[in-house]
Amino acid sequence: MPIIIKGIIASPGIKIGKAFIYRGTNVIIPKYIINENQIEKEISRFSRALEKTKKEIMEIQSQIADNLSKDLGDIFLSHIMVLEDPLIEQNAIDIVRKEKRNIEWVLNDISLDLISNLNSINDDYLRERIIDISDINKRLISNLQDTEIKTLRNIKNRVIVFSSDLTPSDTAMMNKKYVLAFVTDKGGNTTHSAIMARALEIPAIVGCINGTSMVKEGDTVIVDAIYGKIIINPSEKDIKEYTRHQEDLRLQEIDYAKLTHLPAVTMDNEEITILGNIELPEEKELIHKHGAQGIGLLRSEFLFLDKSLPDEDRQFIEYKNVIEYFNPLNVTIRTLDVGGDKIYSFTKEYNDYNEQNPSLGCRAIRFSLQNIDILITQLRAILRASHYGNVKLMFPMISTVEEIIKVREILSEIMDNLKNKGIPFDENIPVGIMIEVPSAAINADILSMYVDFFSVGTNDLVQYTLAVDRLNENIAYLYNACNLSILRLLKNVISVSIKNSIPLSICGEIAGEPKFTMLLLGLGFRNLSMSSAFINQIKRIIRSVTITECEALVSELLQIGKTEEIESKLFSIFKEKFPMMVI
Repeated sequence: MPIIIKGIIASPGIKIGKAFIYRGTNVIIPKYIINENQIEKEISRFSRALEKTKKEIMEIQSQIADNLSKDLGDIFLSHIMVLEDPLIEQNAIDIVRKEKRNIEWVLNDISLDLISNLNSINDDYLRERIIDISDINKRLISNLQDTEIKTLRNIKNRVIVFSSDLTPSDTAMMNKKYVLAFVTDKGGNTTHSAIMARALEIPAIVGCINGTSMVKEGDTVIVDAIYGKIIINPSEKDIKEYTRHQEDLRLQEIDYAKLTHLPAVTMDNEEITILGNIELPEEKELIHKHGAQGIGLLRSEFLFLDKSLPDEDRQFIEYKNVIEYFNPLNVTIRTLDVGGDKIYSFTKEYNDYNEQNPSLGCRAIRFSLQNIDILITQLRAILRASHYGNVKLMFPMISTVEEIIKVREILSEIMDNLKNKGIPFDENIPVGIMIEVPSAAINADILSMYVDFFSVGTNDLVQYTLAVDRLNENIAYLYNACNLSILRLLKNVISVSIKNSIPLSICGEIAGEPKFTMLLLGLGFRNLSMSSAFINQIKRIIRSVTITECEALVSELLQIGKTEEIESKLFSIFKEKFPMMVI
């Protein structure tokens, strides 16, 4: 009987092949006490291993930068920064001197402490950096012991790799000719390995929990990274069916590739703008490759992952790089959105985050307004970067008029300061807000008097409107964008934006899901911002429908009361018109 396991799609695609269990390098941590006269020798051994490890990582970085892109190569800069951190290096040396423990033992304890600290932070992205720390530790200890590090470079058969986890260097060393896909027990879709997989266009499913324990070496496996499942020892019928799906996908990809440089225009000549969402700067080339017409959401949280806050110059450089890359296209930068389910290590110094209900607590713009120094630093960096392209500035989770008035006052003061110092910036930078709480959607007409544009964030709008914790599996069934209250709120925001000539986009998850495209067009959205994965599919839908039929569909849906019936009607029409696309 076939075994089916599920996970998180990190990189889309379908592959059929034999399982290869990759366990990486098995490092053994020796633990022993050294004599006083052995201390300097132990420190010298550490220094040599440190230099060798840095050299290896720099070679990997150079290889990735040459073969894929500089930004993907820069993933490994964080590894080098850790190795060059004088505090970590000195800490290790001090412990060796004081406690007279061998360096492998000391380094492993330091790594375990770092991992424990990351594990205690309630943020998926930060927790996913654990694999980076493990990668560095394993490589350092292997070099201390002169043992060869196993890699996926030497695979000579076409296989599907199963592993507990993969380090960025594991993924970087993959031979794309032979690694058809990979599956990991751990991880999420923002790990560096997931980003690398998308860049290499290798299908990948992560977070399978028990994947490696369910499969045996040589088992036939189907990786369905469209629906997020793995079929172990599939039937002949399964293999035939997925072989057909593979061919359909191949033909679709050829077809979709033709759309990259074509306009997203409906059959009745309504032009739609497709923008990209960026979580990490490394994604910008992927977004550009798929033909996005600018960036509708640049999340700035990637800059705030360390325990220390990024200074103005570091932020300026990161924003400037993305802005210049897309110039003359627009780049919309959202200010820091922390709190709720996104807690960062530095915030502990600024707020007590033992909140009974953090999603309704001090998050996003509320956090920024309580910590003006952080907000001012970020706004100065964004304004300075605006000189190098077309930038729009966006504030998250605005729920009251008072909030937008306050941030505009702060922005105005910063602009005056920059002008007085002769620092160039775009004095007419458009300022907008996220519409992601019900109060903002209801009072959109009043808020429109204080902003230049709106961008709808459906993830939180659904959560707050339906009073549903979107991370709570027990009530996940209630979290549904097809609920009539959501459609009515969206319709209200669109009406306000049209009446007041306020540019409007949508950057929530449903903007990047093909099954919702006709609904969004029918409601009145003309600017859709999404991740790269479905840009061309959505463009295909846009070029295959008329606004008239989309509006007729929405008119019908708004007459239905039950969420299940709205969803069923919407999805049945989608499947009827686009049978080969994914629900």
